[in-house]
Amino acid sequence: MNEPLITIVVPVHKVPKDMLHKCLNSIVAQTSNNYEALLVDDGSPDDCGDICDTYAKEYSNFRVLHQENGGLSVARNTGIRNARGEWVCFVDGDDWIESDTVAFAEQYIKDCSDGDVLIWDEYYDMPNARYRNYFLGDETKGTLVFTSDKKEKLLDLIIPVKYEKNSKVFADIGNCHARVYNVDFLQGNNLYNVPGLKRMQDNVFTLWVFEKASKIYYKCKHLYHYNFNEDAATKKYAKDICDSMSAVYAQMIDFAIQTGKGEEFKQRIYTRFSRIFLKIIELKHANPNNPAKFSARIKDMKSDFSNSQFSDIIQNIDLKGQAGRVKLCVILLRRKAYVVLYVIVKGIVGSRNWRYKLSQRKNVRSKLCD
Repeated sequence: MNEPLITIVVPVHKVPKDMLHKCLNSIVAQTSNNYEALLVDDGSPDDCGDICDTYAKEYSNFRVLHQENGGLSVARNTGIRNARGEWVCFVDGDDWIESDTVAFAEQYIKDCSDGDVLIWDEYYDMPNARYRNYFLGDETKGTLVFTSDKKEKLLDLIIPVKYEKNSKVFADIGNCHARVYNVDFLQGNNLYNVPGLKRMQDNVFTLWVFEKASKIYYKCKHLYHYNFNEDAATKKYAKDICDSMSAVYAQMIDFAIQTGKGEEFKQRIYTRFSRIFLKIIELKHANPNNPAKFSARIKDMKSDFSNSQFSDIIQNIDLKGQAGRVKLCVILLRRKAYVVLYVIVKGIVGSRNWRYKLSQRKNVRSKLCD
């Protein structure tokens, strides 16, 4: 068998069986066979590894690598290091791709062979709805190329200068999926995911990819299906989220220092984390599955937002021009008004969950695609 053009890396760990089958079947259904599927069983304790082995036995362009559990970053890095293709892309085990993804990427690579990264768009799949997510904010005609200072537009989508009132809420271009990477580019620049990061590892990886890339191409084409269950995501109690986000903050500050981006970029990191603060309160302190009593939750909030990293952000972020919700959050944190902030976030989450459930009952399809 000739070496494939593209390696599709699928990290697998405790993926529900029906989702994993849907993912792998979407790869089998590709209209072009110019790929290999590299399934990385990241020490999954269930039947996922056996399912992967079954596909590898049935399809000659499927391979399985079994390893001890190291996390999503380590699994992706295993894929990069063991890719046989000239290009690599990532598909999470609970997501799936359109049948013409490889064929589209194949032509894309021919047209833009001097690129280091070739990006397209995704669908945002929810239990009752499917949205088109445009990474660049709208339907772009033709192919865009980003070099040197033009990459600033892409950077701003990951680390924004300001959060405005109508900032997009879907997954951003900092994700690892819906694109192909030149393997020589990644390996030659030692570009790998940071092991141990439990959240936002995609964003940290993409910052370095965009920084090192000479040319990045973008085409508006929806091929990747990002599976998102809002109801489950907002109710899951994230006990260790502050530790996870502190690690991300350290990585982003390190990026700013190593690349010499200075104080202005630090402010952009502060801006990104000002919205993350709201998510921390939502997923931890105000979460309905948090077993602690109210007084203990408030005490925990005080402790979490008093750590040196978060305190630095709270005290030094420039609030001029920021979205009202972000501004209010930071002001209340500065005044240590934890009870007020807790009640506000609790109300926001409750209102959003109510609207979400209502949309399920009515099958609302605002902004939906066919």
